[in-house]
Amino acid sequence: MGFDPGLINTGWGVLQKNDKLETCIDYGCISTSKNDHLGVRLKKIYEESLFLLRKYTPNCIAVEKIFANKNPESTMKLGKARAMIFLVAAKENVDIFEYSPNTVKKNLVGYGHATKLQILKMLERIFPNLKIDDENAADALAVAMCHSMQKGSKIFLRE
Repeated sequence: MGFDPGLINTGWGVLQKNDKLETCIDYGCISTSKNDHLGVRLKKIYEESLFLLRKYTPNCIAVEKIFANKNPESTMKLGKARAMIFLVAAKENVDIFEYSPNTVKKNLVGYGHATKLQILKMLERIFPNLKIDDENAADALAVAMCHSMQKGSKIFLRE
């Protein structure tokens, strides 16, 4: 299961791997309102993430690593959203793996500075029956695919 954490939108995606074939089980986005207090927003991310982990019972989750924004306050808010995912995983005893955005892009597209459109196009090639219309869910699926590719390889990319 992959997560692309964010305070406004937290993307998620569930993959199942059989041998070398990945199947997309489900994906979506946890959205919070900018009008709600921070605590209310974090609670929603926590509760919905917990529901998803209990529903799909993944053996691990992959999360996109945080990157420094120009605005320190935005970085702190992103960190708090990520903390909810980590707390849920710890509560459910699910292993957590982190990947930098460049590693995700390099694994999926072959280029560490790929655009969101390139990621989306590659996901559509891998899963031709999906029509992913949410970039946060697409990013979460890309993180999940990255983890699957990393675990299937004997060579792990360095950050």
